[in-house]
Amino acid sequence: MIELVDYIRLLSRDGRLVTADQIIAVAGLELEIEDINEAYEALIEDEQYADIILIEAKDDSYFYSKKYIVKSYAEQWIGVHNGDLLDTIANEVRRYGALGELVDANNFTHPPYHLEKTKIDELIDEFHAAGGFDDISIQTANDGSKQFFSTDFLTVKYASVLGNIDPFEYSA
Repeated sequence: MIELVDYIRLLSRDGRLVTADQIIAVAGLELEIEDINEAYEALIEDEQYADIILIEAKDDSYFYSKKYIVKSYAEQWIGVHNGDLLDTIANEVRRYGALGELVDANNFTHPPYHLEKTKIDELIDEFHAAGGFDDISIQTANDGSKQFFSTDFLTVKYASVLGNIDPFEYSA
């Protein structure tokens, strides 16, 4: 497992998570790991490898380095790459909503989402068509930006107040 750490770190620097099978293939090794969790526990016993994180998903286990990736990004990456785009975006919007914040729609043009602006415009219809996402809303702010929010945490009126920024207002 130690021979795979540099690959995990390298791919994490690029914002990617990897499975054990993927990094073994990239490394070109003839390595078999019978028990991923056991190999991982043995690896992180050595403090120089403590940045390597194992995260379990529905279908596989993924590795990343916390030097380059935070847990919330890792969870988003897994959701997007496993085809759970709506759930992943909704979870992100709800997470920010619980903090009393809006999510700028442009955030979803960046990794791990890489969505086109046309796809972002279609998202709200997809949320409503899918069901279970009745709390997910979108608004257009006074500067023309689109912002997602969850009505479970923010009222429409309060989201409107948050989204309409006064460019002359400064805080000290």
